[in-house]
Amino acid sequence: MQKYIKECQAFIITAGAGMGVDSGLPDFRGNKGFWTVYRPFENKFGFTDCANPSFMDYNPNLFWGFYGHRLLMYRNTAPHEGFQILKKIFQNRDYFVVTSNVDGQFQKAGFDLNHIYEMHGSIHKFQCTPCDKLYDSHQFKDLSIDLEKFSAADPLPKCDCKRLLRPNILMFGDWDWISTIYDQQEKRFFDFVEKYKANKVCVIEIGAGTSIPSIRNLGDRILDNMKQSIMIRINPTEADVPKGDDRYFSIKKGGLEGIKELEV
Repeated sequence: MQKYIKECQAFIITAGAGMGVDSGLPDFRGNKGFWTVYRPFENKFGFTDCANPSFMDYNPNLFWGFYGHRLLMYRNTAPHEGFQILKKIFQNRDYFVVTSNVDGQFQKAGFDLNHIYEMHGSIHKFQCTPCDKLYDSHQFKDLSIDLEKFSAADPLPKCDCKRLLRPNILMFGDWDWISTIYDQQEKRFFDFVEKYKANKVCVIEIGAGTSIPSIRNLGDRILDNMKQSIMIRINPTEADVPKGDDRYFSIKKGGLEGIKELEV
């Protein structure tokens, strides 16, 4: 594994919710994990209920209590040292980051914006579905949130057309996500894959589980298309790799601990 890291021409980082845990961010693993953070929602609303456009229609203040709290949490959280270790491992070699996280931690850690694909969008952007218009979250005042109820006080963020805004995130049961920004990111990523498909590329998967397998599935597709590539799977509980395939390596640890093992 270390030999391949030294020899490879490029890196692809594929990151799930587990990447942020060492920064102090929750991974919302199941409803119990979700309710640990959002106790007022216990036995009332699960993660898939709140992370749903219809929740805004019926409970706009709770919807924005949930997302407003997450937005402030992500803004106020510093990325852990593993982000900088990854950049040292690259040693001026090319890379691309693909993440299902909406927290903006890779941007905050100084990764090149043109080398990041946020496959589920970003909480730092808001959208008006009827207008097809996007806003930067910093254009709006921080929401006042009652942490006893996780309810956001009015006024909630609104478009120039006076309609309620929502985060520019792909949610559950979501047919209205405006994916323009992320379609462009995706194109840059697959251009990168095409550029390096005949080269040695090291795919480092960090904290990607099987309950929402977007990142896992993508990594497997990459290895199918890039025959000289390897994958290093870092996961404390779901580190299994295909048996008999020597292109896969497993590190059964959390994100930061696993990344430290990659240093050469």
